[in-house]
Amino acid sequence: MALSEGSVSILKACHPVLLENREAIGKTFYRNLFRDHPETKNMFNLSHFITDEDGKPGPQMLSLSDSVICFAKYCDQLEHLGQLVERVANKHVSVGVRSEHYPVVGGVLLQALEDVLGKEVFNEDVKAAVAEGYFFLANIFIATEEGMMKEKEQSEGGWRGWRKLVLKKKVVETPCHSSFYFAPEDGSNLMTFSPGQYISIRIPGSPYFLLRNYSLSSSSTSCMYRITVKKDGKVSSYLHDEAKEGDLLEIGVPCGEFVADNAKYPIILIGAGTGISPLVSMIRDAAERSFKATLIYRAHSKESHPLKEEVEDIVRDAEDISVHLFYTVDAGGEDISHDYSANTLDKIIRDKKSLFYICGPQGFTSDTVGYLKSIGVKKERIRLGNFGPLVADSETSK
Repeated sequence: MALSEGSVSILKACHPVLLENREAIGKTFYRNLFRDHPETKNMFNLSHFITDEDGKPGPQMLSLSDSVICFAKYCDQLEHLGQLVERVANKHVSVGVRSEHYPVVGGVLLQALEDVLGKEVFNEDVKAAVAEGYFFLANIFIATEEGMMKEKEQSEGGWRGWRKLVLKKKVVETPCHSSFYFAPEDGSNLMTFSPGQYISIRIPGSPYFLLRNYSLSSSSTSCMYRITVKKDGKVSSYLHDEAKEGDLLEIGVPCGEFVADNAKYPIILIGAGTGISPLVSMIRDAAERSFKATLIYRAHSKESHPLKEEVEDIVRDAEDISVHLFYTVDAGGEDISHDYSANTLDKIIRDKKSLFYICGPQGFTSDTVGYLKSIGVKKERIRLGNFGPLVADSETSK
């Protein structure tokens, strides 16, 4: 069933005012949600709500606003919402969002919009149209997420919600990175994941759980899940400093849409920092399938380059895999960051019709997308693996 013509007309007319109040909507929504339903804090990485020194809302707040703005713009062109639904549904499944949460969120959203826009703008007609639109989209999410959860639960080694896995092994990779290996306590199988996907980990906090997503860096068919983690943040610090081999941790089922398992074109994997984690899994899968792939990776230095030897082993045994490495500083500490540039990428990447998968810090990702566009790569051939909530740039929002 489609939205009514009247609601579509009202929602599209609301797009400019929603865009104008983007930051206030995100801030107000989560202020009200956490005030009235504090238990929902257990479902978020709370570091994504920190306002920066300039007063800009955290990325989760902006991501919520961007979703509302995007739906208002494309409520009559649902094909434009496919990637949004896929990404958000994966996040929801990874942290155990349930159908009964949607009415709660809907009520908070309507109140937040009234608080920000005022009753004169957000009158009863507008409120009714937004409510119709919200629950229309909510039903799409509920059906999509239930299908995903059922499929994962019925897969060999799969589950729904949270599952306790044992930390089998901790391996120091660099002075600031370690790998953590998880497996079922009873020795049973783990669900095969798609290279590029992530798991969620939650640990007890006070008074709320601490939660974070980590990309899987192991082979998709391994008997253990491996994540490679930089010590940065509360959950990462817990893993590095407190978690011991033999401990049981709560793990969410593998999720994520940043995958290349059905690619029909050569793939170019570009990453920096811990963005190497999903790319190692993807490059290993390409090598096992004799699929042509290129890895372009930048680390701060050779000493801070995780999984370097593993990547070298993959390349050594695979004819269709090539790797190009860049560092921010050389062995003497000199800045060599200029080596990574649009001109350099142009020389490496001969086939601009390849599919590009980028994962790394936000600044690196933004620079790389700009470089690729400047050398003739089309936007639709670029996929991003974001560390946190997806926040639209100014052009996308408009």
